[in-house]
Amino acid sequence: MEKDRSKIIVKSGYLFVLTNFLLAAFNLVVGLLANSLAVVSDAAHSLIDAISGFLVVVGEKIAKRKKEKREKIERITTVCIAIIILVAGVHIVIESIEKLSEPDSAPEYSVATIIVLVGSIIAKYALATYLNRRGEQHKSKVLSASGAETMNDMLISLAVLASVLFYYAWGVDIEAYISLGISLVIFKIGLEFIFPKLSKHHHHPLETDPSHGTE
Repeated sequence: MEKDRSKIIVKSGYLFVLTNFLLAAFNLVVGLLANSLAVVSDAAHSLIDAISGFLVVVGEKIAKRKKEKREKIERITTVCIAIIILVAGVHIVIESIEKLSEPDSAPEYSVATIIVLVGSIIAKYALATYLNRRGEQHKSKVLSASGAETMNDMLISLAVLASVLFYYAWGVDIEAYISLGISLVIFKIGLEFIFPKLSKHHHHPLETDPSHGTE
């Protein structure tokens, strides 16, 4: 039973990684073509989630090793990833400030931009629903936390889509402010990697499920 549970967590982790990696790739291409910082920022957030999912898989695979060794590996890995995340957040803040200081560099949205964003929102909602269902079925806090994180990502994509539609409707570019908001979320994630107690879930998706091996 425990072996099947572990396989399901790993399988779900791989799905989480693949989905977020593809979303990051599509959003990055569209964001660069549209000169949209908000879409690129959303792509960066999806890439961070892909890394999170990869560590979920790694954490589950090493969960059967000695507890002391597992915790040490997890701690070193999460701190390294946290540094990468915080650096990404700083970069987005700098880009956002530069964009605010250069109002003439307007984005060039297209129908493809909207299609990709809508597709991203639908994919994230479907993934969040799947992860939450699996988390409930197998009493996995890892999958449930990942599902909650994915739902938050969907809300960020909704905010980006709103900024695009706002620009279409009124010709006002607010994506720099949206990007700053995304950077705050990224900073929060990075700090939660270093200080897990800051997470409202009290169990970050990158950590091995504390119930592992106790059920």
